[in-house]
Amino acid sequence: MINNLLFKFLTYTLTYHPEEFGLIPDNNGFFKIKEIFQVLIFTKKFKKVKLEILKQLFSYYYKDFFEISRDYNLVKPKNVYYSPPQKIEISQIYKYTTLWTFVKPKLWIKISIDGEWKYHNSLIPLFIDKELAQIWAKIKGCILLETISKLISPDTNIFNFREKIFLLDKINYEALKGPQIDQRFLKKYGSKIEIPLRSSPIISFKEPPKSEIEERKLPFRKITHGKKKEKPWKKYQKEKAKRKTSLE
Repeated sequence: MINNLLFKFLTYTLTYHPEEFGLIPDNNGFFKIKEIFQVLIFTKKFKKVKLEILKQLFSYYYKDFFEISRDYNLVKPKNVYYSPPQKIEISQIYKYTTLWTFVKPKLWIKISIDGEWKYHNSLIPLFIDKELAQIWAKIKGCILLETISKLISPDTNIFNFREKIFLLDKINYEALKGPQIDQRFLKKYGSKIEIPLRSSPIISFKEPPKSEIEERKLPFRKITHGKKKEKPWKKYQKEKAKRKTSLE
């Protein structure tokens, strides 16, 4: 159970440089053990260590160096050698043209509607390192967002964590750049919205019902092949005229 290499890695990560792996402590200095476990996965170190084993290590074998929460989900080092997030002026991030963050697809839809991204009990991380943001986006099932620093609202509270991560209390939608929210995106991640069909200018031919066909039928006519049947009285008059001519 005791692995000196693992202990050294956890001590370095949680005690000295959590920002190198994108780990951010909460207001009480605790880290999520699940996120620490995910760091072990994407660094491809200590593959045999499972989440439950990691909790046992923190709660028993490493208890002299780490403090674990009652629900065994959070942990923090007893000795810390890094500064907590420090509030800074917004102008300090202007030297970075682009910063990176990640968000759940459904939240991205909500942000586009509300025009703002804001949490109640936590801050929004912005990463200088795009690759690190991509890794966490993949781990958490999120989409990667680009943030244009100069478009961030000036009334935003910004904190700097170890010069690699910025923490914001909110971000206005105009400063974010992500995938287009079209009908395809909504169908995949959001509520299914039906696109109203436009009426076609071309009306397809439809055969009328049989009742209408019968009403439209012409009255019966005997086929004469171009010869009209001569009426009897006309025939009589023609014969009478011929006889009169022969007598003359």
